[in-house]
Amino acid sequence: LSMIEGFWNQTQQYRRAYLYTVQPQIEIVTAEHRLILEALERRDPEDAADLQRLHIRRTRMTLTPHSELFQS
Repeated sequence: LSMIEGFWNQTQQYRRAYLYTVQPQIEIVTAEHRLILEALERRDPEDAADLQRLHIRRTRMTLTPHSELFQS
């Protein structure tokens, strides 16, 4: 739980930028999260890790054209 809270706190600015600037298809994001959770419930760490990597990669690719979000 502390690891999840840490990730949540460290990524707040990116989540906000992603939601308000890119306006993702929330159905895709929700489905990805659901698949990750299901893998964890099955106690399948390899699948959960693979799904998490795919989720992060897709998010990063979506944000790449918006470099202005990462400038100080």
